Amino acid sequence: HELYDFEKRFHAVNLKIVLKSPKMKNLLTVLFLVLAIQYCQAQNKSFHITGSIQGPCEGMVFKLLDNSYPPQTIATTVIKDHCFELTGEIPAPGFYRWIIDTTPVGKKSSEANWLAGNFYLENSDITFQGDIHTLPTYYWNPERKGKMIIQGSETEDLYQSFKTSIQELSKARNQADGEYLEQYHRPALDNIFNTEEGIRLARRISELDRQIIQATIRFIKQNPASVVALDQAGYFLLGEIDLTSGQIEDLQNTLSGVWGNCPRMTEFKEKAEMAKKIAIGAPFQDIELTDPEGKKVKLSECLPTGKYVMLEFWASWCGPCRGEIPHLKHVYQNYKDKGFEIISVSIDQKNKDWQKAMKEEKMPWIQLNDPQGENGPAIQVYNVTGVPHCILLDKEGKIFKTNMRGAYLDAALEQLIP
Repeated sequence: HELYDFEKRFHAVNLKIVLKSPKMKNLLTVLFLVLAIQYCQAQNKSFHITGSIQGPCEGMVFKLLDNSYPPQTIATTVIKDHCFELTGEIPAPGFYRWIIDTTPVGKKSSEANWLAGNFYLENSDITFQGDIHTLPTYYWNPERKGKMIIQGSETEDLYQSFKTSIQELSKARNQADGEYLEQYHRPALDNIFNTEEGIRLARRISELDRQIIQATIRFIKQNPASVVALDQAGYFLLGEIDLTSGQIEDLQNTLSGVWGNCPRMTEFKEKAEMAKKIAIGAPFQDIELTDPEGKKVKLSECLPTGKYVMLEFWASWCGPCRGEIPHLKHVYQNYKDKGFEIISVSIDQKNKDWQKAMKEEKMPWIQLNDPQGENGPAIQVYNVTGVPHCILLDKEGKIFKTNMRGAYLDAALEQLIP
């Protein structure tokens, strides 16, 4: 009825103009059609997905899941004659996951049998196209190089445009990372440390990361109203990317001007305030931990003065953590007398497991424990999303760099300690 009222008002105006100019009538009629289409699109309050899948897919289940944890299924349908159709409604554009369950009929559904991918869903008419033989699997498979072709979501188009803009940098980064894996990381597992080559590759990767971060920040500032920009900014707050408090503040100001005080922006601000506390240049956060004798101690009581200190968060049950220990011993032996110290902070909740691991690994540096595990201050205050997690402090106790594993630590110490 709103569109009908709009049309009546338009033709009332049009009638007055027609009396003066027949050509104007044709121009305004075209204008009306354009405005009517735009108006209908603006009023679209649901999504409508039609899909076409090549290959043997009859009877397979197609699902849409949201980005919550654990993810919730928002729509599901069955593929028939290579086609499927889904209709639903979402409150705002967002990042969603599609899944095609290839589990044979009569068998229990398993992630091992899922094809899966992510995309930005919005309330619009969207088409999916893919081939069952090449679509990506739930668990990464390098042989699966196909992708779902998705059209009709402007938000997804923007996301793909952003990915294309950093494609060459990402490709170079992945190539360098592969070289690092072969030339440094795997030999290091056998206590063979190709330090010089590792440092070269670590610096190359770090420089590519810096360029990708700069490109991402430019994208965010150019598209602050898009949920894609808000999501990309959110990834910066996970404690895995080196940003200063000023850079975080700048992103926050850029987005606040557009998103206001909506729930998503409120959540972003809360995470940004936490991220500022462990940003590059911020002083270390003092927390209470337990020493090997069971005594409660403050982290500040264990920090030596005038030394570079690496805080290494780990756990006895973490394979990669324990695999890193031989390298840490190697680095510690080279730098312990030159102004470098390590403080290992375990998140083991069982004291006997921590004690057993310390005895087995024989680490000659300071050992502390947070028996509260994932709910304790070590994880919560330092925003640790996974172990091992390594933070390098400068001589004043300020955060210098994060992700100081492998040759990245060697590169940093070579720079700091001649």
